[in-house]
Amino acid sequence: MKAPTGQSSNARAPSGQTTTAKDSTSGGAAKATSGSSSKKPSMATVQQATTNFAKDANTVSASLNQLPDETSANSIKSLATTAFNAESDEDAQRAVLAVAAAAAAAGSAGSSSNTKIVQNTPTVLEGLKAIMQKPTAVTVKSNVATIQNSRNPNILPSITQLSNLALKAVGSTMTQQKFPATG
Repeated sequence: MKAPTGQSSNARAPSGQTTTAKDSTSGGAAKATSGSSSKKPSMATVQQATTNFAKDANTVSASLNQLPDETSANSIKSLATTAFNAESDEDAQRAVLAVAAAAAAAGSAGSSSNTKIVQNTPTVLEGLKAIMQKPTAVTVKSNVATIQNSRNPNILPSITQLSNLALKAVGSTMTQQKFPATG
């Protein structure tokens, strides 16, 4: 289910930032903005955020799975850039889901998943940035391993858990996929 174009929900982003869950098919957006309000996002907003989060996670995984086989500097840089942009967008989706889970008092499970994503995302972004800056097989090998060691056990299962808790919090079916490890 798609969030209606222009729909927004005034929700407090845990990081204190203004974040946007973009509807990639219609250009609509659902905002989680910092402020004193902690209103739970709508079902449509949460469903769109989970869809976008899954798309971003799958994009990063596809790039990480392809990078070790690439030899062209241009291809390596392109894949790393695609993954970096998708990983960066994940934070907007995570913020919407964290607000929904927190508003529904999802408890420590939601908080733990959110924390794992927040704590491990910089490792992924730093590794991808290093690959973008020096697109060689050696840089790919060392950074992809570091990224996978952080992402596979921490971020991927946490995306599923946080998404499902947020979906449940807004009365939707918990349908987020389980993301397979890369590598």
